[in-house]
Amino acid sequence: MSVILTFDQGNSSTKLVGFDSESGEECCCAVLRGAAAMSLLKRTIEPLEISAAVGCSVSGGNVCALMELTGAPLRLELTSDTPVPLKNRYGTPHTLGADRLAAAVGAASIHPDEDLLVADIGTACTYDFVSAAGEFLGGNIACGPGMRLRALHHYTARLPLVSGHFDNISRFGSTTEEAMRSGAMQGVVAELLLYSGFGRNRRLILSGGWAPEIAVLLPPDVTYEIHPHLVNRGLYCILNHNNR
Repeated sequence: MSVILTFDQGNSSTKLVGFDSESGEECCCAVLRGAAAMSLLKRTIEPLEISAAVGCSVSGGNVCALMELTGAPLRLELTSDTPVPLKNRYGTPHTLGADRLAAAVGAASIHPDEDLLVADIGTACTYDFVSAAGEFLGGNIACGPGMRLRALHHYTARLPLVSGHFDNISRFGSTTEEAMRSGAMQGVVAELLLYSGFGRNRRLILSGGWAPEIAVLLPPDVTYEIHPHLVNRGLYCILNHNNR
């Protein structure tokens, strides 16, 4: 089986996902971080027949060096100059995070010809819009739940530092800690509902580490999908688009 490796290099780790080059199905994945990253990369790719590698970075790291280590005969780094299978309507494409564009391409490959809200809920929240006509329309960037809670503690005199990772987040808090958690988590929910038109105007696609915890807070009549490797899926599609 021939495998295409995709590298999504973030601020704290790199998501490695391999795709069968014929079927497009995921066949392996690993999270590379810290001192063990190189040994894990070697163990993951050792049994594979690698045909290509594609990657992007939002951290300023050297994703090209990681791809070179794979020995892939074909390698591609996603930059603002790379052709993609969406029409990019962003006003400043050179400042657009490559992960945002790749996630939009990934979502559009799963649901072509639909209006989409692609939401990556992580350290930051990015809300990006893809039109049914295949256009990346841009979107908004906001603080993620953890950042909101840390900011409340840092910029006030008496609010405590609390975690948003908590069972049974209420709609409204009855204690200060509950109010902070609810404000951070339900605030993201409110943004998702606003931008998606309550899931009626745009299909809601979620990704990012906070996505599962946010998803359970959505109203039951709002449909959504969670795709943990959306950026990697988009990178796979972009490589194929450039290798036709």
